[in-house]
Amino acid sequence: MTRTKKQTELRATVLDQLYAKRPISRIDISKESHITPATTGTIINQLIKEGLVLELGELSDDSVGRKKTLLDIAPRQRCYLGFEISEKQLAAAITDNVGEVIESACQPYQIDWTGGPSDSEIIRFIKDFLQKNSQHPISAIAVALPGHPNLSESDFIVSKNPHWGQINLRTIQEAFSVPVYFANKSHCLTLAERLFSYHPADSNFIVYHLARGIHCSYMYRGSIYSQDNFLIGEVGHTVMNPEGERCPCGKNGCLQVYASESSLIDKAAILHQSSQTSLLKTLVAEPSDIQLDTLLAAYRLGDLGSIELIHTACRYLAISISNLCQLIDTERIYLDGEFFSSPLIAEQILAQLEQAAPLFPKQKQAEIIIIPYSQLNIARAAVSLCVYHEFLDKNSTF
Repeated sequence: MTRTKKQTELRATVLDQLYAKRPISRIDISKESHITPATTGTIINQLIKEGLVLELGELSDDSVGRKKTLLDIAPRQRCYLGFEISEKQLAAAITDNVGEVIESACQPYQIDWTGGPSDSEIIRFIKDFLQKNSQHPISAIAVALPGHPNLSESDFIVSKNPHWGQINLRTIQEAFSVPVYFANKSHCLTLAERLFSYHPADSNFIVYHLARGIHCSYMYRGSIYSQDNFLIGEVGHTVMNPEGERCPCGKNGCLQVYASESSLIDKAAILHQSSQTSLLKTLVAEPSDIQLDTLLAAYRLGDLGSIELIHTACRYLAISISNLCQLIDTERIYLDGEFFSSPLIAEQILAQLEQAAPLFPKQKQAEIIIIPYSQLNIARAAVSLCVYHEFLDKNSTF
């Protein structure tokens, strides 16, 4: 069905309100979007007819008069493939249009041993996965990147990490008959939080992602803030200690050298080699076998060197998060990553944030939320790109 540009914009606006604030009524969509009740009703009725929206029933309250009928996005109306490229794994997830995972697969990846994956390896992984799950035909593919796409200027991932130099994004796009979208993985996490979670209001929030690098993404008034400026969100390269250790970026004392997974693993390997009393030796035979879960296990066992590494990381992470609360207007900050999945570490960071003295009486406090860790978090989050481009892009011709 061909629509005018105006019809496309109105339909996308209504669906955007539904995804961001569901469950929501027709009249509330009209008020929030400034679209007339009559036009809103017509669009909603068409979406219900297409099976994309469903009525949940009347809102139960004590008000007099006609009750509001709540609406929600209907699940299982589309299938998409989300894919993650990272230093630790390649991960794929087929989900529906509300982010419910239907099928998944993960392939561990040791980038320090094998180098980065090639585009042909990625294409083969995706095609094999889709063939095994052909009972779920997909409408689009989205790939979450450990860097940024800028296909108008380069076919490759924009990143200082040399491991990603052999991945041609254009080649990946051309290998499939369905649309293929790309975005930075923290941006995917942020978009997915807005579209796939239930919130009472479409408020501003931050997703703070920690893996081998550290990056944050800011949802501001319904859009990701300044996502075309690749410098924005690089919290891993904010300076915590000007007299500190040298960072690969060239500066001294970046957060990255104290709290990123890669730096923590490298320092744990040094502990394994140099300390005869380190409990890391009882967990793995060789320093090269250390992973983040090894360090976390040694920390829980009371290994003094591991405790020092973790406490330093937590202290600097708490400072970084506290600084964001003062610089950016945000209702919530979501912490994502395997590091935050340890209750002991999460409690330590939250305790340090709570101890910070307020500057003003009754000042606004951002809520800190730990995202439950899963190997599929980012692959699932990538699917939000497909939803955005199919349903919410006001310039689309869907």
